[in-house]
Parts: sequence; structure tokens; C-alpha cells
Amino acid sequence: MKDFEVVLLKHPYPQTLSVAGALSCFKQEPSYQIMEELLALPEYIRLKEERVLKKSLGRGHGSVGDQNCFFFSIKDLPRAVTFQLCLLEYLVHLQQSLRRTTASRGFYLPEVIKKSEYVEKTKEILSQSFRLYNEMQRGGIPGEDARFLLPLYTKTNIQTGGDARELCHLRAMSQDEMVPSVVHQVVEEMISKAGELAPSLFKNFGFNYERLAWRPAAQLYSKDNGLFRWVSNTVTLISSNAQVMSELVSEEMIDRAIKERNEADLSVLKHIDFEFVVPISLVSLHQLIRQRTLHLAVESIYRAVERNEIVVPPSIIRSPTFFSLYQEQYRGMMAHYQDLLKAGIPPQEAIGVIPHSLKTWAMIRVDGWNVIHFIGKRTCIAAQWEIREIAEQIASIIIREFPALGKWAAPQCITYGECPEKGDCGYYRNV
Repeated sequence: MKDFEVVLLKHPYPQTLSVAGALSCFKQEPSYQIMEELLALPEYIRLKEERVLKKSLGRGHGSVGDQNCFFFSIKDLPRAVTFQLCLLEYLVHLQQSLRRTTASRGFYLPEVIKKSEYVEKTKEILSQSFRLYNEMQRGGIPGEDARFLLPLYTKTNIQTGGDARELCHLRAMSQDEMVPSVVHQVVEEMISKAGELAPSLFKNFGFNYERLAWRPAAQLYSKDNGLFRWVSNTVTLISSNAQVMSELVSEEMIDRAIKERNEADLSVLKHIDFEFVVPISLVSLHQLIRQRTLHLAVESIYRAVERNEIVVPPSIIRSPTFFSLYQEQYRGMMAHYQDLLKAGIPPQEAIGVIPHSLKTWAMIRVDGWNVIHFIGKRTCIAAQWEIREIAEQIASIIIREFPALGKWAAPQCITYGECPEKGDCGYYRNV
């Protein structure tokens, strides 16, 4: 019996939709008319569709694979899987917050651990993280901070949507050597269910599974990432075209773009780039990944484990009792990971016992539009504390590097002129 459940939210004729779109590139008729003609054909329609897809999608015309959409509602999959799903820029997600997690829901364990002598010890140490999570919340620690100790094998729910091209990309990524087996299992279940509706969209015709043809995604479960050979303890700007762009883009144009919602000018802002390397917990990395408008590369989680650095929320630092228990639990989970490796458990199966408080590194490119959007959202006082601190450090650097743009690197209420959140703190009225 599977630990997780995948339900495809059905859309009629997704494969025929792609085929009609492909044929419309060469015919006089519009795609809706072609689709009507295809649906009127007898049983051999599938053979015709496969031939069309082989000659289009199979020859690298990836946009044919974009002309469809599949939505999945997935229950009880571990967070280790959602990290992978959310890395791809062209998949979309609505995910249950980790703050809504309960110990009664349990956690996932791979078969190799279930069959090992360490199964009971693993259950106990992961159960202890849930007990401490609940205890900290009862003791006044916010849920968004208590969750830092929860393991990557914590179960969650997610709704995920995307087209066939990006699902094929996801499938290829899930087959990489160091990816946890449960990621592969969930993705194969998704592809299997989508394939029942559209079998030819997911066939390997050759070029449609060419890695270079996809928009590259960050890969948390890589063996290594050669980029991250050095680290810093703070947000670091490593490159920017601000000096050049400040000579081309005037302060008046930036103000007009934002105040008048001038989309032509707003599109220019996307070409102002700031490249940062940031230290970040796995909790906040997940949020950063889901900010899909940022260009992102991430450090291998296995290298982060070797460094073994912890992120501790301020509310826990201020609590002598919980600060000690938090550190002790973190050390216990990290030590247990090493014990599993010594027992012959593959690292990609043991990695799920790692807590979300592990510090890793990400490289992100913040463009001029995200100075308004990303920084606006993440510097709001309602934002989670760690991602807010990172956004504030990024904002301070942009203010220094490009003042005319940096003055808009502020909470979203300043830019919009009103608060879009449920609880209006009134900050914009006092600035």
C-alpha cells in the first residue's frame, strides 16, 4: 500500500489539444476546428495523434508539449518530494503550510529504512521532533518557528499543475542518481495517471527528452554543485548590471512605470539584474523556490549536510529552555543521518531524517520588477522572519547600488498605496 495518494484532476482531451495546436501551425483551419475534426475520427485517432507528436514534439518542438495542462491533488507526500516538484519554474503549486502539520499524520519512511535495524530508532527520533514541535507551540513559540525541527519526511498535501513538457522534465530530474526514491515514485504515479489520458504525450520520442531543451531547474538533490565552493555568513552581491542600466533607465521612467502601472516601462525593469548568494534554512529555501519569478540555483543538500550548520529562529534563541532542546534535537537528527549512512542506507534515502533547520545556500537573481514584487512581498511585517531578513538585506544593497530603483525596494503597501493583507498594520500611512 502506498503512503501517498495521487489524484489527477481530469481535463478532457489534453493530448488532442496538443495535436490540434501542432497541426494548426501548418493548416489553414484554426485549432478549435481541427480539434473538432480529430474528435470526430474513429478509433485510429490515437495512432494519428502519436504520428503527429513524434514529428513535432519528438523533433524538439517543445511548445507542442505546452498546449495542455494536468492538475494533481496529492495527499500525504513527504516534504522531500515537494522540494523537487517546486524547483521547476513552469509547474504551479498550492501547498499545505508546514505550520498546519500535525504529529498524528505521521511521517514517511522508505522501505530500505523500514527493513533495517534502525527502523525503531528512526521512528523515535522523528517522533521526538514532532513532540518538541508541539511542546514549543504550547510554550508560546510561533508555529512558523517550531516547524524548523520537522524532518524532510514530514507528510503534507499539495495541488500541482503543469504541461506535458515540464512533467517530462520533472520525470527526468526525478531519475537522477541522488534523488530520494519516493520522489521518483510520486512522479511516476503522476505520469502514469496523466498517461492514461494522454499516452503519447509522455512517450520518449528522443528529442522530447533532451535535457538541453528544457529550461534548467535547480537540483537540490545533486551530488554536488561546483558553484558553491565558498560561503559567507551574510547575503552577498556577486554581480550586477546596475551601473550600466542606471545610465539607460532614468528615475523618471522608473517612477512612471510604478506609479502609472506602465507595463511597457515595467518590462524594461526585468532587465536590471542583481545576483546574490544567500545563506538560508531549508524552511525558507522552500519559500524562495516557490517565488517562481526569481532565477535560482541551489547548493547540493548533501554538501550542506557536510557543513552541518543550523538556523535557529529568534523566538527560540530567546527561550533558554527551548534553545537547548532545539539544538539537542538538531544534533540528534544529524547524528542519526550519519548512523544510517554507516549502516549502509543510501544517502538519498537517509536524507529525509534531516531537519528543515539545516542551513544551505542559494544563488538568486533579483531583477528590477522583483525589487517591487519579491522584496515588496517579503519585507512586509507579515512575512516570515528569515525570508524578511534576507529581503531586507537585499533591499539595502539595491538601495546602495541603484538608488532610483532602490527607493521602491520597500514593503508592498508603500508601492501599492494600500495594504493587501488581512491585518492592516498601517505602516504605509506613517512613512
